[in-house]
Amino acid sequence: MNNTCIHGRLVRDPEMKSYTTSKGDPGSLTKFTVAVDRRFGEETDFFDCVCYGKLAEVIDKYFSKGREIVVSGEMQCHKYEAKDGTMRYPWSLVVNTFDFCGSKKDSSDKAEPAPSGFDDIDDDDIPF
Repeated sequence: MNNTCIHGRLVRDPEMKSYTTSKGDPGSLTKFTVAVDRRFGEETDFFDCVCYGKLAEVIDKYFSKGREIVVSGEMQCHKYEAKDGTMRYPWSLVVNTFDFCGSKKDSSDKAEPAPSGFDDIDDDDIPF
């Protein structure tokens, strides 16, 4: 089983791209990097992440640099030969699910206001 879950902050704004599948259908993908502090010490790990379809659109729309996120998915290695002839083995997390986290203050300007009929609330108003 290959399942990884990480909790950290985006190191830059997500980058959404469009592509065409081998069948000629349009698709979208979003790439982003998440910084995760290690439990002990002062080291930080950086995870390159990619997601596809509607999930890619949601991540691109609601997340930005510095925003806290929890993502889970599969780690995949995409080896290739570099220009200098050496083999490279970069790993990335192919995201299947995500969760918003952090306070409202952490949210970006990309987030839309509450839909009509709903009021914004402060974190201090939540009773738990």
